[in-house]
Amino acid sequence: MIFLSKNGIQHLLLKLPIGRNPHELPSSFFTCLQLRHLTLQSGLILPPPSFKGFDRLISLELRDVTISSKLLESLISHSPLLEQLVLQISDVLTDVIEINAPMLRTFDFTGRISCICLKSVPLLEKLSLQDAELYYLKAAEKCDIAKFFEPLSTLEHLHLANLFLSPGAGEIPPSIPFVLHSVKRLCLSGMYFDPLDVVTSALCLIRSFPNLQSMEIQVALFYNDVPAPESLQVERFSNVTFYRLREVKLEGFIGTKPEMQLVELLLAKSPALVRILIKLSRSAKDSARAKILAVLSKIKLASPKAEVDFIF
Repeated sequence: MIFLSKNGIQHLLLKLPIGRNPHELPSSFFTCLQLRHLTLQSGLILPPPSFKGFDRLISLELRDVTISSKLLESLISHSPLLEQLVLQISDVLTDVIEINAPMLRTFDFTGRISCICLKSVPLLEKLSLQDAELYYLKAAEKCDIAKFFEPLSTLEHLHLANLFLSPGAGEIPPSIPFVLHSVKRLCLSGMYFDPLDVVTSALCLIRSFPNLQSMEIQVALFYNDVPAPESLQVERFSNVTFYRLREVKLEGFIGTKPEMQLVELLLAKSPALVRILIKLSRSAKDSARAKILAVLSKIKLASPKAEVDFIF
């Protein structure tokens, strides 16, 4: 590492052994101040007191590293040129993490954390948030969903895992008092259709993106076909139209009532829709196919060009 530091290394991919006791990065690592692209897998990050950060970093990828919330926040804020950030954190981070990165364009986070605050990311275009454990998102008082999305005026691609949308992630009001005109692509993965407040939360977010062009929903788990709440019925969205929505992919469906109400809403409120793809779950019963086709035959399509395709 000393040799690399003395020779001004700019690209570094370092994979340390994964174990119960992570290997501590050598002090010489923190003297590689010419780094522009850094990928670390595993390891304990404990810099010396004199370390001020890697101020030339353009991309940073941390996977399964051991790092404190305060140090992670400092490392990011002291990388003013940072454009790409990937965080896959296995340890539990209980403090709020503030992201200050004026040049950041893509941010991919997977881990277990109380809350992330995107305080200053004026150029952010792509955002992916996935949390691995539901019960680490209980600090709802720390997270305000509306305030979280409001400053993301340049965001175009958004991926949210269901656990981020869960009740524990912070209360989502009936209507969010802002819209993000920049969002064009939306992916909601790991969606649960019970409890059904997750669905209403997702719909609340969707209608805040009036220029949405492509949407994908991946359903991960199903419970009983419980009655759908009124908030899912099309008439409750009489003032909402997805004028730009052209492509929809729904994966993992089994034909429950909440699912079909969601399909009905999208078909009835998307006048520019070209294609909607419904991929049934392997656990779907044979009767689900006929049930879905029967429901679709009664839905009034807003787009004359819309095609509905199935993968059984």
